Amino acid sequence: MNSIAWHETPLIQGDFLKTSAEDAVVPSGLHVISDFITDEDVTMLTNIIEGNRHLWQHKGFEERKRIQRYTVSLSPQFDWIVDKITSAIGDTLSTSATKRPSEIIIEERKSTSFVSNRCNTFETSTSEVRTECTCVSAKILDNCKCSCYVAQLSLNAECIQLIDKPKERKADCWDVVSPQHRYKFLMEPKTLICKTGESLWNWRSRITLASGANNQDSIDGNTQRSSVTIAFRQVVTSNASSRGNQEKNEIINNVCKKKVDKDDKDVEDSSLPQVLSVIVTTSPIKSNPSTEVLERAFATFHHGGNEFMEVEKLIVCDGVRLHCGRDDSTSGNQARKFTKKYQNAKQALRNGIATSIQIEKYELFKTALKKLCEEASGVKSSPFFNTRVVELNERHGYGFALRHALYYEVKTPYVCVIQHDRTFMRSTPIKEVVNVMMNKNTNGAIKYVGFSMRSNLTYRDIFMSKYGPGAFDELQDMILYPPELANDCKYGRNGSSLDDGIIYSEALKKNLRSLAKSYFSGSMQYRSHLKAEKYGKHQLSLTPTIFWFDNIHICETSHYRKFIFDPKLKMVAKGGFVEDKLSPVITKSVERLGLKKGHGRFGSYLLDDHSGYFFTGHLDGGSFMTEEERTRLLIKGKNMSK
Repeated sequence: MNSIAWHETPLIQGDFLKTSAEDAVVPSGLHVISDFITDEDVTMLTNIIEGNRHLWQHKGFEERKRIQRYTVSLSPQFDWIVDKITSAIGDTLSTSATKRPSEIIIEERKSTSFVSNRCNTFETSTSEVRTECTCVSAKILDNCKCSCYVAQLSLNAECIQLIDKPKERKADCWDVVSPQHRYKFLMEPKTLICKTGESLWNWRSRITLASGANNQDSIDGNTQRSSVTIAFRQVVTSNASSRGNQEKNEIINNVCKKKVDKDDKDVEDSSLPQVLSVIVTTSPIKSNPSTEVLERAFATFHHGGNEFMEVEKLIVCDGVRLHCGRDDSTSGNQARKFTKKYQNAKQALRNGIATSIQIEKYELFKTALKKLCEEASGVKSSPFFNTRVVELNERHGYGFALRHALYYEVKTPYVCVIQHDRTFMRSTPIKEVVNVMMNKNTNGAIKYVGFSMRSNLTYRDIFMSKYGPGAFDELQDMILYPPELANDCKYGRNGSSLDDGIIYSEALKKNLRSLAKSYFSGSMQYRSHLKAEKYGKHQLSLTPTIFWFDNIHICETSHYRKFIFDPKLKMVAKGGFVEDKLSPVITKSVERLGLKKGHGRFGSYLLDDHSGYFFTGHLDGGSFMTEEERTRLLIKGKNMSK
């Protein structure tokens, strides 16, 4: 049985609503008609859906679901249920002017698809929608008499609809996290729920499967628990906004795809140190006080070009929390509980918890680091040239340590963010990427560019397998091919950048060659890119990403300051990583608004030169062993074998 105690809340019009709380606020314009259809009607609808199983499309990002979408005027097989719904809504609203729905959307949700991260959700504002509804324009949503409505019908399972009315709306952010703005009501099978007026425009909702529901098998015979709901939509809006977004995207792609000479670019040829800074974040690791991790990372910076070596580099040393546990002699009121979560030393350090011995080593590490920077002053050939150390007094975590540097230390419009154990594997077009981001023709659409690493080298394949062909086709239309990223021979399958990488071991070379072979033979990432090879040049691409990778990336400084770290939006929490908190927000935005709109406000892209090799590597600072430690272990191993 369902564990929720449902309370029957009477409605002004229609039946009653089963809510999760006696004092639940029910939005005006919400109507319920129990037992709206019969078992025979359910069978008829099921047969129609099953007969059109070839129309199923996977959709959704946080929620994995399948949909069938129909235009009412072209789908006479639904005329009987459409007539029934139109008549019922007209009677409920006491009007004979009810319009037939313009579209029908059938959604099948598996029981495993209902787990969804709770996060801030971005919605389209009224001004962006540009509705023709006079009630919305005049903001008189109570007692709304317009023809807009959405009718929802659950066929085979009890579902729960979670509805929210945000306490405030700023920067188009609907804050749906606060519990006092979260209510639940039960959607019983064969019951019609109609939303109009204030319920339709000002409240947001999502559907989940009732835990105690007596569910039927899914439409296609799959025995996994699932629900099938049908939405009948009649919402009068203009297409001005969608046309505007489409035109903007077409402008960007047309500009980026056409062949242009350097003199035709709208980019001022500013030197890189004038527009870009580098932030390198670090925190305590077991190899302290050695600076070898950072030295090895900085030693690869020459792959970004000579100008990149000269930009200002900030090493942000995060603060630390003292852990007085079993392995420390400190005791008294300062003692902290030794939790199982942090019994692993690597995980404890990752969360900024260190023993007094580890803190002492970290202090020695920072002293040695500052000495490295001082010695490199005036020496342009040194990777630590124009580098300074910023020490934080308390534990911030990666995200807020980065925020501190962006707010108080960075003075350039663009920033390259690098974690202390991330490296460049080969030549990387840093300046070319900055030029793309500065190009006025892109209208500021490109906010973030990440450089490929091993795990996201075939990002398009990952996206395709996760979100289906429908979403992938939309992604394809959004891929950018900037002229600044077209080159003759440096990048690509046979580019010279593959020969100037770090010194690889034979085992690593073999591994990389095998990876590249798989890339060319079977990846969608490569096959979908072949059509972009034009004009006798190799073209690098920018693929939209709905995951904000903390790996090496370039971002607009103002985008981080004013949007990503906006305290009103609360998209990144103190103590954690940006990608962990922000990525669910992006996917939820995409789920709500569609891929183009949802992704547009974040502007995040991944760079790939389609060579089969990635641009950046990982030293794994948490497990890093210095050369001295490796030599010591080698000698110890030899002695034990004797």
